[in-house]
Amino acid sequence: MSPEYDSLVRTYQRSKTLPFRAYSEIPNHLESLEDLRGLNVLDLACGEGFYTRLIRQSGAVRVVGIDLSPEMIALARQQEQDVPLGIEYLAAAAESIPDLGTFDIVSAAYLLNCAPDWLTLTGMTRAIARSLVPGGRLVATIGDLGHCGGVDYCPYGMATNATADLAEGAPYEIKFLLDEDTFSITDFNHSQAAYEAACEAAGLEVLGWRSCTVTDEGIRIYGPDFWNTWLSHPCILRLEARKRG
Repeated sequence: MSPEYDSLVRTYQRSKTLPFRAYSEIPNHLESLEDLRGLNVLDLACGEGFYTRLIRQSGAVRVVGIDLSPEMIALARQQEQDVPLGIEYLAAAAESIPDLGTFDIVSAAYLLNCAPDWLTLTGMTRAIARSLVPGGRLVATIGDLGHCGGVDYCPYGMATNATADLAEGAPYEIKFLLDEDTFSITDFNHSQAAYEAACEAAGLEVLGWRSCTVTDEGIRIYGPDFWNTWLSHPCILRLEARKRG
């Protein structure tokens, strides 16, 4: 996460309750992480530690969270102090993290779509590869709104100014539609092919992509028709890759 998040610490934390996050993104990302019991996990773009805490509570042994925003890390550390789970937090750029040893899994929710160019994107994937044991997995949730111009995602809690013809690496805005605390962030448009090439350049074998799904609870609360646009025009993708042995 970039420093633009420094001023959004609490509002971004509240955005976890938006429909697309609560009933699609969050359960989807946790599902992709699979069984974490006894594993070492590095959580990149950890923000204030939302996924980091869930990872630790799911049975991971060593958990480290890294984010570019010092304010996000400060809040993560405060929450660790209030409810100690044994999580380490560090403020650093994902492409230049220090040597922390190796991990079984790298979790990266909304990291790769923050890369403004190819150099940064490959810097991120190379750092991820360095941080994984041979055979270790990358689980990345990636915002893909740059390819969804003209689709109305407002019912789910967000909107974008992205157009259908965005160039590779072009920035676009995402607005989170909280009732009293609407805010915007900037992401960058990359193709699936670019993400795959960046993984391959770092020695990561791409295992596949998954689209959005919605939990039974989300369907029960909002009804199946509510989610038609979300499921027919997926704007969040899950990438899984493995470090070659």
